[in-house]
Order: sequence, then C-alpha cells, then structure tokens
Amino acid sequence: MFINQNVDKIENIFSNPIIIDHRPEFLPTIDKASTPIINNLKKQYKKDKRPIPNSYHSDNMWNLPEYKDLTNYILQKSFNILKSWGYKTDGMIPMLSELWVQEFPKEGGYHDEHIHANNHVSGFYFLRCSPSTSHPVFHDPRFSKRMSDLRETDKTKVTLASQRIHFKVKPGDLLFFPSYMPHSYIHHKGEETFRFVHFNMQAIVPPVNIKNK
Repeated sequence: MFINQNVDKIENIFSNPIIIDHRPEFLPTIDKASTPIINNLKKQYKKDKRPIPNSYHSDNMWNLPEYKDLTNYILQKSFNILKSWGYKTDGMIPMLSELWVQEFPKEGGYHDEHIHANNHVSGFYFLRCSPSTSHPVFHDPRFSKRMSDLRETDKTKVTLASQRIHFKVKPGDLLFFPSYMPHSYIHHKGEETFRFVHFNMQAIVPPVNIKNK
C-alpha cells in the first residue's frame, strides 16, 4: 500500500516579512552628516582610553536637520507598511523612538542576535558597505520551532527549514522588518568601512486631554 503523495494545497501561514527598499537619494546628505558624529565617537573612546567597541554607536539623531527628509520618509513608509500587514492604525500616529548611526571599527565589529522590544517596525539604512563588509542576518523568531528543529538539508538555500537568512546589501538599501524579528551582524575584519543607520518606530495612540469639570 502506497501513501498518496498528491498535495492539493499548501499554505504558508504566520509569515515574517522583510521589506527591501532602495533610496540612494538620501546617501550623500546622511553619510556626510554621519562622518563627524562617528569621528567624535572614535576620539572620545581614545580620550577615555576605553576598549575598542564592537560598534561605534551614536545617540538619537532623528531630530537633526540633516536627517529630516530620511526621518519623514521612514515614518510614512513604516506606517504604510503596518497597514499593508493588516494592522488597524486608525487614530494612531507614527513615532520614531530611536534612530542612530553605527560604524564597525577597523579592528573588526559585529552584533549578537537581539530584538527591539516595545517597537513595531525596525530597519536599517546602509551608508557604506560592500561584499567584503559585514551584513545583517535575520533569525527565525519562532522559538518553539527552534526547540524541535531537524538539521537542514542545504543551509545555502532559503527553505521552510531555514533558521537564519543572510542579507547581502549595498549602499542606499533600506530594510524594514517587524521589531520582534531577531537579527544580528556577522563579524568582519574591517578591510572596508561598514556604516549604517538603525531605527525603531512605534504606532501610538495620542494622549487624550482630560479637562477638570
């Protein structure tokens, strides 16, 4: 007796989307504005005699005038993405909770796997990168799947068994993804500069003014 191998229908449910955009028009202004910020970070680390970090990480910069056009684009795009994913955003407003620039040191940099809690859409805007630099890696957010995973037949292919996906990027690429998506950056030796902007967005309900009677 043979098992019927015919499959009438397959549905892939609970997808985890990554939106890939390309916006090179922001590159000249954002990269130029980021250079003195990164250089000051390097000088401060050296002055304080602090150990070289795995990444030079700025403070929030979403309110800087040089970042205004990029910030507005990210806010509108992120909000539209939430709607396209099926979320009800009526009466809500988009807000950037964080936006900063990072550069890996020439001695080598990396980021361990992590998420950004209390946010809805996260993303990267790549300023300086190449096939010789680091790149983002997205990890399967389904921890219950990880507990019982089998070995993958071929890790070079993207399949339903994949545990992580490596994304090759180029300057001007803009990635959006759910903030619950675990991500990391592979270690690189710093032969070329690796610099990118990272951001987190929230959809919030505006506060209601309560008047005293």
